Amino acid sequence: MKSPLQIRTDMAFAMSAALAEKFQTDAPSIEVLPSRNLSFGDLACSSAMPLAGKLKRSPRDIAAVMAEAVSNEFPQVEKVSVDGPGFLNITLSGEYLAEFTAVVASGGIGQFIPSGGKGKTALVEFVSSNPTGPLTVGHCRQAVLGDAVSRLLEAVGWKVEREYYFNDAGRQMERLAESLAARYLNILGDPMEIPEGGYQGGYIKAWASDLREEKGDSLLWPDQKDLFREYAAKRAFVLISDDLKLLGITFDRYFAESELIPDAVEEAIDLLGEKGLTYRDHEDPRKIWLKLTDMGRPDDRVIMREDGTYTYRMPDIAYHLNKFRRGYDLMVDIFGSDHIDTCKDVETTLGELLGKDEVSSRLRTILHQFVTLVRGGEKIKMSTRAGNFVTLRDLVDEVGSADVVRYIFLTRRAEAHMDFDLEAAGAENEENPVFYVQYAFARIAGILRKVSDPEALLMSDPAGLFSLLTGERERDLMRLLETMPLRVSAAAAALEPHRITDLLAEVARAFHGFYQHHRVIDPDDDGTTAARLTLCMAVRSTLSDLLKILGVRAPEKM
Repeated sequence: MKSPLQIRTDMAFAMSAALAEKFQTDAPSIEVLPSRNLSFGDLACSSAMPLAGKLKRSPRDIAAVMAEAVSNEFPQVEKVSVDGPGFLNITLSGEYLAEFTAVVASGGIGQFIPSGGKGKTALVEFVSSNPTGPLTVGHCRQAVLGDAVSRLLEAVGWKVEREYYFNDAGRQMERLAESLAARYLNILGDPMEIPEGGYQGGYIKAWASDLREEKGDSLLWPDQKDLFREYAAKRAFVLISDDLKLLGITFDRYFAESELIPDAVEEAIDLLGEKGLTYRDHEDPRKIWLKLTDMGRPDDRVIMREDGTYTYRMPDIAYHLNKFRRGYDLMVDIFGSDHIDTCKDVETTLGELLGKDEVSSRLRTILHQFVTLVRGGEKIKMSTRAGNFVTLRDLVDEVGSADVVRYIFLTRRAEAHMDFDLEAAGAENEENPVFYVQYAFARIAGILRKVSDPEALLMSDPAGLFSLLTGERERDLMRLLETMPLRVSAAAAALEPHRITDLLAEVARAFHGFYQHHRVIDPDDDGTTAARLTLCMAVRSTLSDLLKILGVRAPEKM
């Protein structure tokens, strides 16, 4: 059968062609959208009003021509009306909705999701936490968001690679190495102190103890700085990868900053110089500045210090040049909102080097707000370097389910601050949004267990199915399912996986309402039983497909 997208596209084309023929004009652009008021119909078109001036006809006259084109050509349409000043309202036929429901019951909604990314490649960079310790709750939100964005792009046909970029050559790694050395030497009785801005978490003490077990008592600082740094980075990555596995997240590549230094970074600095985008510091010529104010940014920035080391922006520019050269059609960066100035500086610089259109068409940045943990109405304070923080592992352990953690982090748009309520996350009721959705799936699974062979009862006759599903809630549920493929596509285009949790909540709410008002299995009415089981199986397939996009399980029992 035709997909929802194809039907809407065909409607728009038919209306455009009818107007071109009737008024002897070029075919105008027509848009068919979901109705804002379902009491008027399932779909709506307001294109007649902006066309009135061009066609020199009243909007209602224009809408009447459009209505006739849809009424005559589309068996999927039950009714078309022209309302108000020229709104076109379209009601889909029950037979079409029933046919769609039957097909989804057996094959899910994936077959109808527009594959706008087919044949294209995308690189999604996320987490990218420096290997300095366990992942925190803030990293957890970004990890879930990045993986969900990747899955959402895959759902619409993109070939996606997941990449983790880490700073293994900067000052934070130096502080981590010195922090480890201090704890190691403290064990041996040396009073060496952790450096200012260093790391004091209990995990540093544990690493120091393990390092002593492996290497003995003869290590010195700073003589063996590289050994301390490499050992700390290795241990941090074990922690990070194990934490990510708790959420079912893996990466295709870990890209180290050290891969860019010095060659790629020096090449990027030379390229910036050739474009006239850098200058030497007047007081210390060894220091190089980036002319960001000439590019419209508020401040120039140092990109190379007087000691020859690079500030954060310079390797990041080189890294993005590397990504562009790899030829991806789309690159998505996901960062915390504290990176906003850096992101804008890097994107602006890339625009000067590669062309603004090239950068804007291929690079998308998502900035997420931070997370506050709440327990008993009280906020939990966190400080990573002071060692007083809640890790990703702590959160999953306390909540008891990676599914709950993943889902709740995706219930808010990335740009919105999030209060993560630990008590609500552990509840088995409607306060816990994932429980409410998973319970709908489990409830359907329970219904189907009462039938020996539910697949054999699937109805394929649209007219027969619709004739047996006469309740308003049944039609509303079928209509809602029909909107899912296009709404998934819209979520992917916007890179907003929180929309999928909205869809799941809508479907679960509609199903629970249907279940409370209709008896699914009626031993005295095989036809109605088959019809309602078909509707239940369509809901089950839809919930399963949407949960899969989020990386959340669809449990058979709860």
